[in-house]
Amino acid sequence: MHETLRKSDESLEHYLLRLGDNKEEYELSWYEIRDLMNSQVEEEYSESKWRKDYTLIKKGYELCLKDKINSDEIIQKINDKSLELQKERIKLQSEKLEYSKMLRESARSELIEEKILKAIENRPSINVPLIYVKPNNRKKDYILPIADIHYGADFTLYGWQDEILNKYNPEIAQKSMWDILEQYISINENDKINHVHVFNLGDSIDGILRMSQLQWIKLGNVDAAIEFAEFMSVWLNELSKYSVVDYYTVMGNHAELRLLNGKRGDFPEENMEKIIAHIIYCNLKNNKNVTIHKCKNHVYQNILGTNVLAVHGHEEKKLVESLLEYPMIYNHPVDLMLAGHLHHEDIKTIGMNGIKNIEYIQTPSIIGIDDFSLKIKKTANPGAILLTIQENYGRSSIHSLKIKRGVYK
Repeated sequence: MHETLRKSDESLEHYLLRLGDNKEEYELSWYEIRDLMNSQVEEEYSESKWRKDYTLIKKGYELCLKDKINSDEIIQKINDKSLELQKERIKLQSEKLEYSKMLRESARSELIEEKILKAIENRPSINVPLIYVKPNNRKKDYILPIADIHYGADFTLYGWQDEILNKYNPEIAQKSMWDILEQYISINENDKINHVHVFNLGDSIDGILRMSQLQWIKLGNVDAAIEFAEFMSVWLNELSKYSVVDYYTVMGNHAELRLLNGKRGDFPEENMEKIIAHIIYCNLKNNKNVTIHKCKNHVYQNILGTNVLAVHGHEEKKLVESLLEYPMIYNHPVDLMLAGHLHHEDIKTIGMNGIKNIEYIQTPSIIGIDDFSLKIKKTANPGAILLTIQENYGRSSIHSLKIKRGVYK
C-alpha cells in the first residue's frame, strides 16, 4: 500500500514512528515493518531492533510534545547517545574476541609443539642395517619421485552404480609404498645402479583445506605427520639395504599450517613437511647409506650433470611457463622439472640443452583419485615413476610403477 512507503521529505525516524503508530491501520506486523526499514538502510536488522528504536523515538516524541521541544533535536540526541553506546559495546566485544583468539591460538601452538617434541623424544629406535652397498660405477643414477601420499585420509569413493572407484586409508597408503619398493628392488636387480634420489614432492599428509575433508580425515595433522614420519623412516631404512639413498622433501599445500585463521599462502614456511623430514633425519642419522636433505619449497639438485628442480606444483599455473621462467628468475639452468599436486602423469619436452632434453614431468599420486580429483576431472590410477639419469645425457629411461589395489582390475 502507498501509505507504507516513505515520503520524500520524511526522515528515517519519522518514517519508523509513522509505521509504528499506524501499525494496526496499515495492517502491518513488526516483521513487515522490519523489512520496510531494512530496505531503507540496506541492512539486515532484526524486528526487535526496530521495535526498540520505535519505543525510544516514541518516548522522545512524547517528551517533545510535553515540553514543547523540537522533536528532531531530541531524536538526534537520542541517536547520538545510542551510537556512542553501540561503539563502546563493539569495542568491548572486539577486545574480548581478540583476547580469546590470542589465548586459543597460543594454546594451540603450544599443544602442537608439545606433541611434536614428545613424539621426537619418544620415537622408537630403528635398527640400522649394517650393509655395505657397492659403489655406483655405472655413471647412472635413479630418480624416484613420490607424490601426494595424503597420509591420514580415510575414504571410499563410489561411482555412478555404487561401484568402488577408490578406497584409501593409512594402511592402504603403507601397502602402496611397499608395492613401490618391491618394484624398485626388482628393477634394480637387473640394472644394478644402486644409487637412488627419492624426491617426496609434497602432500605427505592430507591436512584440512576444505570442510568436505573432515569426514575423510582419520588422523589429525600432528598425529598423521608423526605416524607418516615413523613409517617413512622404516621404508627408507629398508630401501637402504639395496641402494644408497638421497632423500629430498618439498613443501606441499596440504601440510601447510594455517595459523591464526590464515588463508592459503599466509604462512608458507610453517609446514608439517619440515617436521616430518626432521623426524626422519633423527631416526636415520646413523644410517650411512641414507642422506636426508633439508626440506624446502623448491629443491634444486645437480644429478650427474642434469639440473633437477623439484616442486609440489600448487604454485605453478602452467609447468611449461614455470620451466621457462625459473631459470631467468634464479639464474640457474633447469633440465628436468618434477611436480606433483594434480594426481596424474604428464611429460612434456620444451627444448634442448646439448644432448639433454629440457622437460617437465608431472608425476602420478600415491592416493589416486579423490573427491577433488573428480571435481576438476583430473583422474588417474595411483602409482609412481622411476627415472634413470645417465651422466651428462639426462634422462635415459622411465619405468612406471603401478600400485596394485583390489579396486583396480
